[in-house]
Order: sequence, then structure tokens, then C-alpha cells
Amino acid sequence: MIVALKRIITENTFFKNFSVLTLSSVLTQFLGMIIGIKIARVLSPYNFGVYNLLQLHVTIFSVVATLGISRIIIRNIARDKLNVNSLLKSSLLLRLAGTLFAVAIFAAYYYFFRSYDVLLFALVISSIIMTVSFDHFNSLAFGLEKMEFSGFANLTSTVIWLIAIFLIPDRQLSLNFVFLLFALFNIVKVLLFLVVIRTKTPYKATFSNTNKSADTAFSLGKESLPFYYLDLFSLLSMQIPILFLEYRSGTEQIGYFNIASKVLLPISIVVNTALSAIFPILARLYERDFDRFVGIFKTMCIAISLIGIAGAFGATLFRKEIVVLLYGEKYISSSLVLSYQCWYIAVFSVVCLFGTVLGAINRQKQLGYLSFVCTLIGVPLLWYGSQFGAQYLSAAFIVSTGINLILHFFVVDKYVEQKISLLFYLKISALLVVAYFLSMQIPESINLTMKIIFFLVGSLIAGLFIYKKYYAQIKANFKTK
Repeated sequence: MIVALKRIITENTFFKNFSVLTLSSVLTQFLGMIIGIKIARVLSPYNFGVYNLLQLHVTIFSVVATLGISRIIIRNIARDKLNVNSLLKSSLLLRLAGTLFAVAIFAAYYYFFRSYDVLLFALVISSIIMTVSFDHFNSLAFGLEKMEFSGFANLTSTVIWLIAIFLIPDRQLSLNFVFLLFALFNIVKVLLFLVVIRTKTPYKATFSNTNKSADTAFSLGKESLPFYYLDLFSLLSMQIPILFLEYRSGTEQIGYFNIASKVLLPISIVVNTALSAIFPILARLYERDFDRFVGIFKTMCIAISLIGIAGAFGATLFRKEIVVLLYGEKYISSSLVLSYQCWYIAVFSVVCLFGTVLGAINRQKQLGYLSFVCTLIGVPLLWYGSQFGAQYLSAAFIVSTGINLILHFFVVDKYVEQKISLLFYLKISALLVVAYFLSMQIPESINLTMKIIFFLVGSLIAGLFIYKKYYAQIKANFKTK
């Protein structure tokens, strides 16, 4: 079994990229989680909430700045590697315009809703610029299917930040100083990525023939609009509700909410890495081998559902122990938040797969419309849940995402030409629902030893079942051609 899996990983582009990305991403997120634990233990729950609010502002306005062009650049480079320099020039022009636009909006937001000092405001702007720059280099690396470039930059810069945060005495780790370190970490990450790109690839963006680049940029910007709508709607349905939480329940609740999010990063990173690695492959296969495209889609749907369920079940089973062990008793109220969020991620991962498929087959316009409908349904639910704190907001995320999944089923089925039966979608939905209710029925008071035994035995049985039932299918779909 191990030899067979090793052969698949080493001989197949997807699994090679996936393994490189997964290893680097898991290590990066693991180290990042250690950094987050250190910061949470040093800061008060309120200041930790402010720290997460600052990071949230960076995330929101970075998405605004990127204009949704990342997937367009990745897709175009994956299909035509002879036109990379032109794409980089046009991408750079778009990102510069988007960054100016995002910073202007953020400045206006800060003027009317000031909740921290000017130094932190400046550091947020710096972090936005660095995040957009990293995304620019990342689009090139992913389009070339050189995922190790991104992994190296992320992992190395995170190690530097980890060393710094543990060498500095706790008494000096104020909110302002910690976020200064965060901003410096982003600068180091971009510089490392730039060095790798310049030394390992022949590609570079210059401003020669700017008029032609501007025309191409306009065309790319128009093509990326559906993705941009999708990103903005995703902000409304995923990030903006955390601002609702600040407004309706207080900044401290953001800290409790994000404690759970950080604990669940390993699950998220594995799924997101798989989707990033599979995107260029799906884009090619849709045009060249439709039957294999459908087979890989079904396999990924099963795999991501099972990975999400396994991670969510484990996190729910050990929710109290995880929070107390990592963050201490002062964050104990995050344990039930953790349970809800882990199942939200499990469902949302499947939704993301469907979105990835629509993007890979050039249906970004339909994806944008679908995202708009999902946002209209979800935002009122999230607004309502936010008034009761992090716990109810997390529960509202599950309900909203479950509705989104059903809508995605119907839309994607249209474009795979009904080659996947309705029963397949029903099985995926039933699997998620049954696993959720089973996990929530396990009493939190069960002895830790019994929890460990239960989890290990269950994982072993599930692993053997998956291997016997799906190994041949995975091998057939991902065989090298």
C-alpha cells in the first residue's frame, strides 16, 4: 500500500504539487499556530481580538486590491507558457491600480470607524501592499506549476517570525509591537519570493511597451470581473460577518471566534492546497479529456468530503482539550465555537471544490452569479447570528454554507452534462449530515483515554475502507498520461 502510494506521488504532476504544497503549508501553518498560541497567551482576550481585527482588515482590503485576477493569470500561464512576460506586465499594472483603490477605501473606513492608533493603520497598509505583491508572484509560480517556490517563501519567513517572537521577552510583546513583527514578516516573505522568482525562472515584468500592456491589462481585468465579484461576495459571506461580530458583540468575541479558526488551520490548509494544485490540471483536462475530467472531479469530491469529515470529527471530539491545552482556561468558551467551525469548514471545502471546477471550465460568470445568490441568502443569517456572540455566528455559518452547497450541486451538474447522478450528490450530503450529528452526540465528559482509543480505531477502520473502495479509482483517474 505504501509503495503504491509513493509511486503515485512521484510519477504524477498533481500529487507531486499537492505533496510539496501540503508539506510546506502544513509546516507553515503549524508554526503559525504556535506563533498564534504565543500571542494569545501574552495578550489579553481583548487585545488578541484587536490583533485579529487588524489581520482581518489586511485580508479584506487585500482581496479588494487583487481585483480577482489571480486565477485568470494562473489559468492563462498554465495553458500558454510562451506569453508569461506579457501576462506579468499586465497583471502588475492591474495590481497597482487595485492596491491604490483598496488603500483609498481603507483610509476612508479608518477615518469613520477608527478603532486603533495611526501606527497600526500604517502597518495595515504596509501589510496590504505586501500581500498583493506576494499574490502576484504566487500566480506566476502556480501557473508554472512550481508550487515549491511559494512553499519555500512561506516556510522560511514563518521560521524567521517564530524565532523572533520567542526570543523577544514577553513583557515587550505589546499589541503594537506584535503587529509590527507581523508586518515585517510579510515584507520578508515577499523579498524571499522575489529572489526565488528572479533566480529560478527567466520571467520578469518590466514597463516596456506600456501601452500594449495596458490594453492586455484591460482585457484581463474584464475577464476577471466574475472572479472579482466572487471574491467580494466571499468577503461578504465569510470575512465581513466577523466585523458584524465586533459591532454587535464586542471585539473580544473576535478573539474567541479566531481561536477556533486557528486551531482548524491544518484542515483548511490541506483542502485549499489540494484545490490549488488541481486547478490547472482541471483547466487542461476539460478541453482535452472530458471523461477524465469528470472522473477526477468525482474523486476529489469524495476525498475532500472524507478529509473534512475526519478533521472535523477529531476536532469536535477533542474540542475542550485542544482549547485548554493550547490557549489556556481564559479561552475555554471557544470550545463549542470550535465544534461548529470545524463542521463549517468540512462543508465549505466541498463548496470550494465546486467553485474551483466552475473556474477551471471558464464558467466564472456563472460562478459570480451563484456567489451573489449565496451571499444574499447567507448574510442575513450571519448578521442575525452575530448578535449572540462567536458561538451562534459559527452555527449560522454552517446553516448558510449548507444552503450554498445545495445550490452548487445543481449549477455544477449542468456543466458536467449530467454525467454524475443525483444519487452521488445525495450521498455526499448525507455523509456530511450524518457525520455531523454523530460527532455532536458524543458527550464532552468522556474520559480522554476513551476518546483517543475511539478516534484511533475509527480512523483505522475508515482508512482501510477508503483504501479498498477508492484506491483503484484514484489510481485510474490520476495516472500519468
